[in-house]
Amino acid sequence: MSTFIARGNSCDVIALRAPEGVASVELMPLDHEIARAFLHCSPRGFRLSDKWAWKLSESLAETGYSRILARDNRKSTLGNAVSGRGWKAGPAIAAHSGQKCHMVTTHDLPLDEELIDEHGCAPELANTAHMVGLRVELGARDAWAFYTDEDETARIVTDSERKLGTLIATSKEDVGLAADHLVRFLVTAKKKWAVFSPDLLEYIAHLHPANAVRMELEDPPQCEHSVEPLSKANRGRAVTLFSEYYDESRLSAMMRLRRYARDKAFSVHVMDGGFVILRHEGDEGLVFDIYVTPSRQEEGMGNELMRCALNTVSERSSKVYLRTSYPRARALYEKFGFRQTSSRLVVRLDEVLLTRAPSR
Repeated sequence: MSTFIARGNSCDVIALRAPEGVASVELMPLDHEIARAFLHCSPRGFRLSDKWAWKLSESLAETGYSRILARDNRKSTLGNAVSGRGWKAGPAIAAHSGQKCHMVTTHDLPLDEELIDEHGCAPELANTAHMVGLRVELGARDAWAFYTDEDETARIVTDSERKLGTLIATSKEDVGLAADHLVRFLVTAKKKWAVFSPDLLEYIAHLHPANAVRMELEDPPQCEHSVEPLSKANRGRAVTLFSEYYDESRLSAMMRLRRYARDKAFSVHVMDGGFVILRHEGDEGLVFDIYVTPSRQEEGMGNELMRCALNTVSERSSKVYLRTSYPRARALYEKFGFRQTSSRLVVRLDEVLLTRAPSR
């Protein structure tokens, strides 16, 4: 049983091997005091003993960060482990403060006022009927934020042909307030993601959004690999891995796997300790999800799964793409020839903030 910290240029990795299970915490620096953590646990949702919870808390302190943003799992493994052991945990983004808000559409905007959008221009309201709107009362004035509602995700994207959101007010300062109130409203509404286009960074920089990039590879090569397609023989292994990765019960994982297996657009490939899911979209392939369990990291399994993905896609498609915000994963994809083609800013609305208690 052990714990160690691996230092890297883009992130630090804490690997904790305890009797209860294995945890991997990847820490991506945001500035010299704050980092974003990516947590993986095996088995799903285990609870650390007091001894190992202290080891994790001390390892986090050794990295030098005083604040850590993290998406905890449903069992609050990370928050429960470090709370009261030199750290305190709370929501990264507070829910709406009680400022009066009203649901509206763009038809409700007072066009007789001199309004500006996020770029300081007169609002362009053509083809905006699909947007959901929020009017925020700011004393004697109002501000508006519009987004496209997609299940657990709200999109405020201004750089696409089909505009997916906009911020409107009478001043640039109030545009920023509209963005801030919108994010807090979305937390209250139990959304998980708020996706912004890069041109809106000035309004959400204080929320430390992740940079989610789209990466593409033309003419994926045929590669030798040892990964097997989903079968009766490895289905149980796949369910266990799905339960870990998606942080859900074995029953939910079985239902998810069944949906993918029945949909001809998807293909699932499994090995001992990892899986890759592909989706075929006409002449393009998407690396939908790829996962290596914490106990098998640093063994080259990510490379093996990616060779499987490229080989499988090469049989049906002339291009493969993926999306990622993980620094270590991006380095892997670049190694195989993927190049960034676009990016989005993503605010994770259900993150926790771990704050290190001052030394006495």
